[in-house]
Amino acid sequence: MLKKWSYGILSAALLSGVLSGCGGGNTAGGNAGSSGTEEKAPSGEPVELTITSSAGTDAPVFEKNVLSYLQKKFPNYKFNYIEKQKGTEIGDLIAAGTPIDLIFETIGGLNGGLIQPGLAMDISELIKKHNIDLNRFEPTLIDGMKAAANGKLYGLPVQNLVMAMYYNKDLFDKFGVSYPKDGMTWDETLELAKKLNRNQDGTQYLGIAVSSTHILRMNPFSLPYVDPKTQKSTFGDERWKTLLNTVFLGESEDQSYRDYMHTIKDKIPYKDEFLKNKNMAMFVYFSDLPVSYPEMDNMNWNVVSAPTFKDLPGIGEQPYPTYWNIAAGSKHPDEAMEVIKYLVSDEFQMMASKRGDLTSLKSEEIRKAYGADYPKKNINWGAFFVNKLAPVSPKSIYDGVAEKPLTDLVNQIASRSIDVNTALSQAEEAANKAIAQEKSK
Repeated sequence: MLKKWSYGILSAALLSGVLSGCGGGNTAGGNAGSSGTEEKAPSGEPVELTITSSAGTDAPVFEKNVLSYLQKKFPNYKFNYIEKQKGTEIGDLIAAGTPIDLIFETIGGLNGGLIQPGLAMDISELIKKHNIDLNRFEPTLIDGMKAAANGKLYGLPVQNLVMAMYYNKDLFDKFGVSYPKDGMTWDETLELAKKLNRNQDGTQYLGIAVSSTHILRMNPFSLPYVDPKTQKSTFGDERWKTLLNTVFLGESEDQSYRDYMHTIKDKIPYKDEFLKNKNMAMFVYFSDLPVSYPEMDNMNWNVVSAPTFKDLPGIGEQPYPTYWNIAAGSKHPDEAMEVIKYLVSDEFQMMASKRGDLTSLKSEEIRKAYGADYPKKNINWGAFFVNKLAPVSPKSIYDGVAEKPLTDLVNQIASRSIDVNTALSQAEEAANKAIAQEKSK
């Protein structure tokens, strides 16, 4: 049986109260175009729209952050959200003949969740028909979709994620070390981290750790995993060596750091050290950390821009947007497009920005409101806008198999169990073999 959350039709008597609770009325930007006037939800016969994603977003979380707003905005729509679980993955839904109308995917999930299953549809004409102004969006995010879709538009970015560097103020205060600042390079950051790598009172404190998978996937050099021309691995590119030497060898330079890795099965420290154990001073991670992990409520933290490479001054990592896409074969493409139009409207984006979700729009007003409703005050929310976003790298249907050989080796690189040159050589060979195997299927 499909696990789905369903929202039926609200009565007309309830409509006015619901819309006012959602910030309706005179809110600017209810239109995703350029007029600034609010559009009413489409009227007429009831329509049922089914939404899914390979992200496996928990139904209660999705209901709170998205569905509750859609329900209020579109009282004539019935929304079914199918959470990805065993038996409800996209292939299962297709095999069962389940109608699918909307699919939301991160840029890393587009291939597996939308393109490879054959559900990708170019919505360029629908965008024109529904008067959606693409100039309102952060251009890198639109370019990212085109990079993944061979120049087409399968969907529009509703949310963005960038990388930033969070820090535990209590640890800096404990050891009398100055807080990090916006605009620091990796060299400066790693020097700072050395001051926090220390063992005291039986506790090993760690200077810094980085989300390994994402620093590779979102690398600021915009290196793809698969060369779009040769269809082979790019791990022979010298810039991969620069990234690995700087980040993974840099964060684990201290022997006590590597000794700690040995106690956690030779893995690079991650979220638990920062959020739960609180023995890590700095953590480079996504912009959604404050809103996605309640442990942040119990930490004395702040945030600065992610460190940059000296060869790329002012350039941060690539963005990691979430796109909302209309499934090929949907019987309700116009209604689905109205949903997307609302999600990218100033109205919804302003609300989401205030609670701590990074907007996909260029609007300075919405960006300035970022984190305004977050319970902790005096947070440096501007840190997420300091670095210029790196261009999104070309995407390939073979990214999954091409990525794995390197991500499997990063712990060994950090622990010095394998040198960077050997790791890249092995990863390149394994990736090319995996790509060839995929092509032969």
